[in-house]
Amino acid sequence: MAIGMLAAQVFPVWGAVPEAAPKQLKSVTYVSDAWVINFWNTESDHMEEELAQIASDGFNSIILAIPWREFQPEASPARYNSYAFDKLDRIMQAAQEQGLWVVLRVSYTWDYCGDDQPTLRFRQFLGDEDLRSAWLDYVEAVYQAVSAYDNFYGGFITWEDFWNYMEDAPGIFLTRKEGIAEAKRIGFQDYLEERYTLEELRRYFEPQAKLAGYGSVGIPQRSSPAYQLFFEFYDHFLMELLAEAQQVFPDLSMEVRLDVDPVRGLDGNREGANHFSTFPCQDAPYTALMYSVSMGQEHNRLLTAPEAISTMEEQLNLVKAFNGGKPVFIDQLLYMDITPGFEKNARLMEEERNAYLTGLPELLRRDTNGYAVWSYRNYANNFVYNGQFALGDKGWEVSRGKVRDRDGSSRMRLENGGSISQKIGHRVSRNSIEDNHVRFTADSDSPVRLFVTLGSRTETVTVDGEWGFDLNFGKCEYDEIRFRAAGEVWLDNICVYNFVQDGQLYDMDGNELACLDGIRELNRMLGQ
Repeated sequence: MAIGMLAAQVFPVWGAVPEAAPKQLKSVTYVSDAWVINFWNTESDHMEEELAQIASDGFNSIILAIPWREFQPEASPARYNSYAFDKLDRIMQAAQEQGLWVVLRVSYTWDYCGDDQPTLRFRQFLGDEDLRSAWLDYVEAVYQAVSAYDNFYGGFITWEDFWNYMEDAPGIFLTRKEGIAEAKRIGFQDYLEERYTLEELRRYFEPQAKLAGYGSVGIPQRSSPAYQLFFEFYDHFLMELLAEAQQVFPDLSMEVRLDVDPVRGLDGNREGANHFSTFPCQDAPYTALMYSVSMGQEHNRLLTAPEAISTMEEQLNLVKAFNGGKPVFIDQLLYMDITPGFEKNARLMEEERNAYLTGLPELLRRDTNGYAVWSYRNYANNFVYNGQFALGDKGWEVSRGKVRDRDGSSRMRLENGGSISQKIGHRVSRNSIEDNHVRFTADSDSPVRLFVTLGSRTETVTVDGEWGFDLNFGKCEYDEIRFRAAGEVWLDNICVYNFVQDGQLYDMDGNELACLDGIRELNRMLGQ
């Protein structure tokens, strides 16, 4: 299908974005000098300068990921974190001063607000009307907090933030009895009874599971042909949820899943489960989409810019063929991705990245209402909660120390013999990685020894004035980070990590990288 074919067709009137909004969003996911998971409990004490830099690079908007649990830590009864809403208000004002529009990614899964896995809440979400009501209350509260701002553009949810259930369910309910109870609880049995005869269902479920009736339907195994029906059910659930959310958050959209998931066909052959039914996003004015240059490509391919742009054109045509011709907002444009576990994905040749970016304007203007980059500034997967002491000493065990203001920033002041520690083991990913780092800033008025302990290993540094440190502890197992001072010392910006996400725009210290020129030129070419 040619790019321009859909433009001449007539489609119904959808919801509307603000009249003064730009025709093309040029956006970054804003996390200041933190990571999206712990952004809301950090100070961001250079916010104004950071937003000014974003604007000067030609962007006209930012995306904010709004973690459900961090904003609503308790669902029954609903309780909200005032510090998160206060920071949201501060960002809205600061962005407005820089002429930046704000888009919200609502219901982001991950945060460090509690010790248990945040996915547990989403696992319970299906079939729990009280929790669903609490979630809608959260969505409405977020909308009410920002809707009065002139620079509020709108928002979207995403399949990614609800997909953990699809990945986990077949392995959680190990017994047939458990699977049947869960299928009843979440409404899977009712969904199938409304759409399929028992004879049709038996073809999908048997011989792996005998069906005496709809009440004996359980959660199918991933290898079963019945998983095709589970995909259908889950897409239906997401569309119902989006429709409900749009009642309290007008024009809310959704990032749809472009991937076709492999499933076993009734004949035993491999088939694909598509998610085309979700592409219209109900009454939303646009469809949101994460797009990677690896999509539609074979593993291990090295792509030229023209090849990557051609495939992107095909993929956008596919979305628009099933979404009624609505524009597409690429909320994550992944022109490169170094995430561990995806090394075999097709990728652009390094020397082709800028050519790819500067070759996109015509395609973006034709089929989208804009794009966004995920990694504007490189970030570490920091396992520490409240590492900048924005919330005082919350999350820390403190001995002979106190959070105080120093040079306009909240810092931890340790006395001689003082210490702080935090349990982080439940957050640590890939403990076996060779390089486990502790990064922090420290300040003292005279030379002071500082002992930094990660797991069973301790490194000693001398602090004399204000310094930034990045200690490599190598390959080690750990569940706690601890600092102990042999003199008065001030600590800030504590980060324990073993991976840095690289977007090739700015490094962790704000230095320019290779793709920044390409992004700036793309923004210039897209215009106002």
